[in-house]
Amino acid sequence: MSRYLPDLAVGERSAHALGAHGFVRDWLVSPAWSAPCDDLDQVLAADGSPWGEDGRWVLTNGPDVAPLKQRLYQRHPLYPAQPLPIVAEGGEFDWRPEASGEMRHATWRRAHTGADGLLDWSEFCFTPEYRQAIAATVLEVDQAEYRVLEVACTGPAAVFVDGECAGAIEDFTYMEPHPLRLRVRLRAGRTAVHLVTWQVAFRECRQVASLRIEGLPVRVLIPSPGADENRCAAAEHILDAIAVAPWAVTGDTVTLTGPAGARVAVDLGGHTREVRLTGGRAAVSWCGAPAAAEADPTDSTASMLTTGESTLTVRIPGTPVFRELRVARVPAEFRPAPDGSDARRWRAELLRHVAAGAPGVARALARHALEPGSALRDADLDPPLRMIESRSDCADFEAVGLVHLWYRLGDANWSPAQRDRVRRALLAFKYWIDQPGLDAMCYFTENHQFVWHTAETLIGELFPDETFGNAGRSGRQHADHGRRLAAEWMRRKLAGGFSEFDSNAYLAIDSLALVSWIEYAADDGLRRLAEALLDKALLTLAANSWRGVHGAAHGRSYVPTLRSSRFEETAPIMWTLWGAGALNSAVLPATALATATCYRMPAAIRAIATELPAEWTGRQVYRGDYRLHHDLLDRPYGSDLRVWRTPAAMLSSVQDYRSGLPGLQEHIWGATLGPEVQVFATHAAADSTSSSARPNAWAGQRILPRAHQHRDTVLVLHRIPAGDRFGTHLWFPTPHLDRATARGAWLAGAVGDGYVAVAAAGGFEPVRAGDEAGQAWLPRGDGRAFVATVGHSVADGSFDEFVAALAEPEFGAATVSWRARDGRELALSWPGAFTVNGSPATDLVDGLPAEPPHLDNPAVHLPFGAPRLTAAWSGHRLVLDLAAGRRLEPESGVPAAEFEGAADVVR
Repeated sequence: MSRYLPDLAVGERSAHALGAHGFVRDWLVSPAWSAPCDDLDQVLAADGSPWGEDGRWVLTNGPDVAPLKQRLYQRHPLYPAQPLPIVAEGGEFDWRPEASGEMRHATWRRAHTGADGLLDWSEFCFTPEYRQAIAATVLEVDQAEYRVLEVACTGPAAVFVDGECAGAIEDFTYMEPHPLRLRVRLRAGRTAVHLVTWQVAFRECRQVASLRIEGLPVRVLIPSPGADENRCAAAEHILDAIAVAPWAVTGDTVTLTGPAGARVAVDLGGHTREVRLTGGRAAVSWCGAPAAAEADPTDSTASMLTTGESTLTVRIPGTPVFRELRVARVPAEFRPAPDGSDARRWRAELLRHVAAGAPGVARALARHALEPGSALRDADLDPPLRMIESRSDCADFEAVGLVHLWYRLGDANWSPAQRDRVRRALLAFKYWIDQPGLDAMCYFTENHQFVWHTAETLIGELFPDETFGNAGRSGRQHADHGRRLAAEWMRRKLAGGFSEFDSNAYLAIDSLALVSWIEYAADDGLRRLAEALLDKALLTLAANSWRGVHGAAHGRSYVPTLRSSRFEETAPIMWTLWGAGALNSAVLPATALATATCYRMPAAIRAIATELPAEWTGRQVYRGDYRLHHDLLDRPYGSDLRVWRTPAAMLSSVQDYRSGLPGLQEHIWGATLGPEVQVFATHAAADSTSSSARPNAWAGQRILPRAHQHRDTVLVLHRIPAGDRFGTHLWFPTPHLDRATARGAWLAGAVGDGYVAVAAAGGFEPVRAGDEAGQAWLPRGDGRAFVATVGHSVADGSFDEFVAALAEPEFGAATVSWRARDGRELALSWPGAFTVNGSPATDLVDGLPAEPPHLDNPAVHLPFGAPRLTAAWSGHRLVLDLAAGRRLEPESGVPAAEFEGAADVVR
């Protein structure tokens, strides 16, 4: 017997089959041990130019950081010359991550991977970290045989077979693991396999590993003291049939389904209880698990960086096997439409929500607005200052928040010690990539660029004559630097739009920075420029949202916000400004807007958001150029967004967005019928939904499809390479629908008077177990083509009539066509044109493609290069002078009854 196997009685183990593609899915794992990456100065220069092959620019750009990681790995290699731990569940062991490093202690815990077989220690690391983890499993064959082991990892890894190193990986990849194939001889009986992984983390850290067995299958064993192999096998059959649906929970209980009469132990929020599936169902009380808005104090900062999820662990009593299911307790506060027309009330609701929330700048601002004489609490300064002082990623958001706090709260609200701590932190901070310092703060995405320029300008203006210690510049010099970069950024975006088009995460961050300029900047011309750009950004949010849901296609998004709009970072902004949306924990941008005393949102924007016509057809085309030293790219960007809105439903898509290229975080198309009814399909890149996997199962696409929309219908074509392990899948959350039905290729559903239907070749098969049961659907055919359409009772009659009118699409090898309910003939091929009734859907002038509009919808028509934007809706007008960068109408002296300021909120 292997010396790495425990001395247990026969059968004290669980036995498992390989996954469908030969992956080992059952393991014992350690935690990911981490240590500060405090020797970056040995391989990178902390000052001087950040550019060049060995420049520090690579620190926050994952795809380009591999050479740096290689150099760091050479300094801290894996240390294989140490005893490997015995493979037994619950066993304690010591491990030394590197030869001269600190000994770490751990206990083996059981892990069951997703269908892709990936062990996942991924984490978003706000400061640079070295990370190492170890996993082990046991393979069993009846006769000694050769097998090929395919080990894959995103960083260095070593695989040990019965204690001997069989092979190692020393390469780094960004998201998809690098494979290594090893031919090994498995002894008759049991063979212990250990897998050690290494990573160094800068922001999103994709630390995953897998083991796939090529050739005839083997059994996978997990030695477990006191376990009974036969009971474990029976338990797993039950667990594999357990489901929780829906994923999004608005009440106090989670519904568990599975085999009728089964008894299971459920842990949710640290509380374990046993329930019986009477009639195949059981209600599990949330009982102590935090609501999403209360889950993590960092949620009260500028952006929602956690998922809003909790993990529900299900076991069969008396066995060690289990399954982990994700559930989300979504924020309770949601409005599809304004309750009245009192904007002061909506803002007061937001402020009370924030004041009762987690510590941070937003809570301090809200409490001051509600109780102007209240003293600033140290607890509200601790989160932002902790991030700034450690130079954590996203500290730029917090620095801008502190500017609001500095100006909003009078001297009487601060203690001298508090003022001094904030002042010292801001004077020591780093404000751009070209300034000294080695850190993993992000400077390159569109939203971060502008927040950095905003922070540097406004904080430089706060302390113009002080010397900032990091760069040795005066505040005035910092302000001049930030002002120049910010002005260029704002003029580019005002003219061409955003590369992160309609992001339901980052439009909020852009709004935070813009309102900060309007409120506090010294340059009146740039304040007006920021006002015009904020007006335009909010105008597009109003036009591209629907009943409190930011339902547009998005340039960047995350899984929780796609499953429930209540998690969108734009949701509290909509609640604050036009009374529809949700109150969640991404509250700093909304709080900055709610406490603004200079910015007044034009009434036309509110009307566009809330006064929906019978039909709304919208188009938004963004174009611009990336800049190498800001974006690490030097190519054009562009997006062509379409929006179809009725009072009952919304459909949106982005046309031919980088089709055929790898994706990242794009949300290409979706139909919206409610806050939890967002219907869309993706080409999955992983089983994970983690924000550190970009793309993952539902956010982004492994390969971007072609999508083309005409009014209420979108046609989508995918290219799925041979050997692809994931294919496409559809999010169609039937637990939240009033009605759902399948007919032929179609899956259709209704919420109120709104209808949605999606077709794929062969129709769809529902996922029946896990946390996506009845919500994720798999195409029965090749999944290469989709047709999605929305309807409503006024135009389509009853739901049954809507379904009966759905003609079967025609699916080809790289084509899809469909006759719409009103007789339109829609067709898409790849390659080939998108046609409507046989003619290209592209605007033509004299038979040639025409220049597209920048914005085009019932409220505004704006060609590219036009000097003026005019939006008119429901008797209100907004006029922006785009050439000069300022608002013309409404003028600043409009009645307060129409444009309420924060000063009116609490009076």
